Amino acid sequence: MCFVASIILVVLGINFYNAGNIPLALGSFLFAALFIGLMVRNILYVKKMKREKKDDN
Repeated sequence: MCFVASIILVVLGINFYNAGNIPLALGSFLFAALFIGLMVRNILYVKKMKREKKDDN
């Protein structure tokens, strides 16, 4: 979900930038970065949990 939202926001940001609407472009890029950050945080959390589960066995 975060991946899809971030791609959509990046494309929207590019379109806003090309249209000359810089504030909306920056907002779209910032929200895309937020979703990418959430996605990376979740991936790292799942890797950590899998590693801990493997070490317990």
